[in-house]
Amino acid sequence: MPLPFVRPLAALLLAAPVAAQTAQPVTKAQPRRGQGACRVDSTAAWYQDQRARLDESKGGWSDDALRDALVRGTSLDIEAPLPVQLGFELHGAPPAGRGDSATVERLRALAAQRGARWPTRSVVGPAGVRAVWLVAAGDTALAPVVLHRLADAGPDESLPADVAVLEDRLRVRAGRRQLYGSQMRVVNGRVTPYPIEDADRVDLRRESAGLPPLALSLCLARRGQEGTRARETRGQERFRTLLPSRFARPPALLP
Repeated sequence: MPLPFVRPLAALLLAAPVAAQTAQPVTKAQPRRGQGACRVDSTAAWYQDQRARLDESKGGWSDDALRDALVRGTSLDIEAPLPVQLGFELHGAPPAGRGDSATVERLRALAAQRGARWPTRSVVGPAGVRAVWLVAAGDTALAPVVLHRLADAGPDESLPADVAVLEDRLRVRAGRRQLYGSQMRVVNGRVTPYPIEDADRVDLRRESAGLPPLALSLCLARRGQEGTRARETRGQERFRTLLPSRFARPPALLP
């Protein structure tokens, strides 16, 4: 079932948030052929929804000490705007983040303490909530607790797109079908999502969580993977040019 705080589908027509990645606003330049699908439109409803939820300019959180500890413990850069969630994680890539041991232990203690105040948006601000999500990305034991607490907090106190990606991550890890199509893998050299439950409605669920359409996330994931592969190829070629000619020949030809 989708997350308990997902808005009714009718409301989605009015407005529509892991290794969380920075999205660049769309420019007016004409895209080259084949690249239009990979452009992030900063005027899109999902983008605007996430930007509003990630806005820290108004302040208003109640626990600066806990917020500062979470931000420091995850090395989260709060000098720049928090990056929007582009709605994909490629398995095999480095995790989106992790917390230091003190931060992990602090969250575990809060989770075990009945009635403890969980670090939600009103407590630690958007950056603090993002930091909690980053800790969950690197701690498999704590991740289910984080998902439960953030889902229970509701969309006004959490970051729905981060929660959706975390739920998908845990579903795939448990061998279940994902809901939002955010978890991806490379099959036969091509990035493809893990199996999706009720795939025909995946974009409705993504919209409810403030994620971009699946086609955009998939395109961005594939473009990123192709870029990584190209960099690896260039690195290998450069390494070969640095080898003495004797060792650059195929091993079978060595005397």
